[in-house]
Parts: sequence; structure tokens; C-alpha cells
Amino acid sequence: MKIKDRAKSFIAGSKARTQGGAAKVQKTATPKPDGKANNAQARSSEVRKPVQENKSESRAASTAGKTPVPQHSSLVSRISTFYTKMFASWLSTALIVIFGLVIAFNILYLVFDFKSVLDGVAQPETVQSFVDHVNHLQDAPVVLVDDKGETIASSMEQEILSTPGTGVVDFSVINRRVFLTHGRHYWVEGTQFTMVIYHDITFMLLEVVVIGAAAILLFLVSLLTIYVRGSYLTRKAFGVLDELIIKANNISSQNLNLRLNVSDSADEVIDFAVTFNRMMDRIERAYEKQNQFVSDASHELRTPIAVIQGYARMLERWGKDDKEILQESIEAINKESKNMQDLVDKLLFIARNDKDTLVLVKKQFDMSELIQELVRDTLMLETRHEIKSIIRPDVKVYGDRDRIKQTLRIFVDNAIKYTEPGGTITLKLDVEDNQAVAVVSDTGIGIPEKDLSNIFDRFYRVDTARERNKGGHGLGLSIARIIVLRHGGRIKVASKVGEGTRFSIFLPMEQPKENAEENQEA
Repeated sequence: MKIKDRAKSFIAGSKARTQGGAAKVQKTATPKPDGKANNAQARSSEVRKPVQENKSESRAASTAGKTPVPQHSSLVSRISTFYTKMFASWLSTALIVIFGLVIAFNILYLVFDFKSVLDGVAQPETVQSFVDHVNHLQDAPVVLVDDKGETIASSMEQEILSTPGTGVVDFSVINRRVFLTHGRHYWVEGTQFTMVIYHDITFMLLEVVVIGAAAILLFLVSLLTIYVRGSYLTRKAFGVLDELIIKANNISSQNLNLRLNVSDSADEVIDFAVTFNRMMDRIERAYEKQNQFVSDASHELRTPIAVIQGYARMLERWGKDDKEILQESIEAINKESKNMQDLVDKLLFIARNDKDTLVLVKKQFDMSELIQELVRDTLMLETRHEIKSIIRPDVKVYGDRDRIKQTLRIFVDNAIKYTEPGGTITLKLDVEDNQAVAVVSDTGIGIPEKDLSNIFDRFYRVDTARERNKGGHGLGLSIARIIVLRHGGRIKVASKVGEGTRFSIFLPMEQPKENAEENQEA
């Protein structure tokens, strides 16, 4: 006991000396400079000054360029332009068709009007009868012109100020009114006469102009409205992408909690934002677990390393002359080395699983024989507890026999650790729904309900101090869970504080069809 107390005091003193030595090194590493040193330091600072300024400028530039303002001129503009062009083409086509129909209907109206007038004029026999017929026409303004171009008859009330055209179709402007004229030639008494029919198209032209102007105005207003409104809605819809670009540029290990705002989004955009936020949740949880894993692993390795270093210094100081200190140091170093080796092996196992390089040698084996072997091993090593077993014979399981035994050994070891001497540990094997069910139960201290959901997490301990006294690292159940899941199985836990805990492991009894086909092909 004196040697152990002496060793503990020496280890504590070595830790204190290590911390004091580090502080002393820091203190002696910054001596107060004399006058020459000040001058040299001033000259060196002058030399380093522009370099530091350049570095600060480069850092400022990198910071300024860290969150570039997203440009809308690519996708948003193309979408707005595409729909604006499509709307413009359809609207212009519709307006041109409507405008063409209006003109066509007016032209048909004129044709039928001219035809009705012409059909009412028969072939005249004398010039006088022809003149009288034209003078008495009341349905339409008609002018009769002789072969010299002079007007000899007219049904128009107003005086024609200019000589009418004698072409088939012509236009005339009379008193600021526009007339469409149509002439037909007649031969009467050996002389050619032309009957010119006038039709007032002033209102029709005004109608066409008004409709055309309204169509052009409607086209421009609609086009402008569609472009402005479409651009606004498109920019608003793609605002989530802009936010994504900004936040993605700002995301680092220090601010993984950044999320997209989905309150102003809709439809597929909100699905995109929610998907991104869920992805960031998973990344943040994985990063936190990784940091926790590294921190816990470092903490677990720190204690055995400190113990080994302490005993090594004690050996260097007194071990050559004191055999008791030598023997105790060797045993302690050996124990801590094995503890570190066990921890490293567990960490490597978990790392292989995370990298998906963990190899399981699966085949059909007798699970009943495995449980019986585990019971014999436990009875040989453990005499302080009552070990019971209820094993169904001839239960075959497809899997890696050594890994499954390792899993069951983890549950049995935990049951032994947390069950008081004299308690009962029961191992049971049965079949349920074509699955082998191995149950390890105890009458130990139990697990609080609030901790049940976390017991399979890496380095998790229900009671940190108690677990360390038991010699565990908090990785056993995590490894057991990995092995069971790799076999396509599952684990159920039932526990009550003060009464005990029951772990039920469900494993497939037959080889999955996919694996069987792969083995046949191989």
C-alpha cells in the first residue's frame, strides 16, 4: 500500500511538474529585449509591415469574396424571357387573327353591297333610260360617266368635286370622307359608259384604326405586365436558391446550424428547402458525433498514457534499486497497455464499419451449441453469480459465428458487471417468427428509462464514474449493435431500475435470397 500511495503521489507530481515546465517554457520563451534587440526588432517590424499589410488585404479580399451576391441574369432571366416571348407570340398571333377577321368581314360586306347594287341594274337599251335609272337610284350613291370622263348622271345628293375614277376599284376623298369606288363598263348605243358605285368607308377605316391601336396598346401593356410580374415571381420563387448560395458559402464547422427560410416558399421550392435543411441536420449531427467521438477517444487514451508515463518516470528514478516498485510498475504498465490495446481494437472495429470495410464470414452454424459453449465459459470464469440457461436444441443461424459470440459475450459481461454477487444471469435461446431469439437477462441494478435510447451510442455511460470503475469504455453495446445490424437482426431492451435488464437479440435463421444467389454464382 505504501508503494501504491508513493506511485500515485509521484504520478500526480509528474503531472504538476509537466504543467509547470510548460508554463516555464512559455515564460522563458519571451525574454525582455535590450536596446540592440529593440533596434533589430524595429527593423524587422519595418520589413514585415508591408507583408502584413498585404496579408491583411488578401484576407479582406477573401472575406469580401466569401459571400458573392447571387446573379439573377442566368436562369431567372431565361425563364422570364422564355415565357414573355411565348406569351408575346401567342398574343400577337391572336390579335393579328382578330384584326384580319375584322377586315375580312368588312371587305365581304362591301362586296355584297356592290353586288346588290350591280344586280339591280339591267343592261340598258338607251342612254336616256340609263341616265334616268341612275338619277333615280336611292339605295347607293352611283355616278354615270361617259367615255370622255364627264359625269352625265348621279344619284348622290352632294356635288362631286372631282372627276370620279373609272377603274375597277379606286378611292376618292370627298368633303373629308373616304369612299371606295367600283366601276363597271356598259355599251349603250355604241358608246361606252362607266357606272361608278361609291361606298363611304370612313367609319370602317376609323373602326379598323381604333381596333388596331387598341390591339397594339393591349399587346404592349400585357407584354410589359407579364415580363415585370413574371420576373418578380420568378425571382421570388428562386429566392431560396439565392439564400442557399449565400448560406452554403457561409457554412463552416463553426456554423453548421444555418438553415433556409421556408416560410415564403411554395410548391417544389419549399420541398427543396426542406430537403436541404434535413441534409444540414444530418451533417450537423454527424459532425457533432464525430467531434464527440474524437473527444471521448482522446479522453479515454489520456488516462492510461498518463499512468504509463508516471510509472515509467518512477521506474527511472527508483525501479533499478526497489524490486517491489519494479514489479508494481511492470504490472500497471502491462494492465494499462492491454486496456489501450482493447480500446484501439474497438475503435478500429467501429472505423471499419463506418468505412464499410468490415468483413463478416457468414455461414450456417448451430446457435444452440454456441449458447451452450458461452454458458460453459461463463461458469468457468464466474463463480459469484448464479448462471441459468434455457436452450432450445438444433437452432440453426446464418451468420458469422465468432462475431455473434462476441456480441453475446458483451451482453453477458455487462450483466456480470452490473449484477450484485449472488444475483442471477439467465441465457435463453428460442425461435420466434423464423428468427432465432437469444435473450440475456439479469437481476442487476437496471437502466433508467431516460438512458435506454442512448445506451448504444459510442462512449455513452449511464454513470460515468461507475462505468470507469468497472473498467469499460462505453463501446461494447455500440459494437454489439453494429454486429447484429450487419446480420440483418435487431435488439430489444427492457429494463427496470432495481429489478434488472433483459436484452433480446433477433437473428435470421436462413440465408437471404440475394446472398444465396450471389454464392451460387460465385
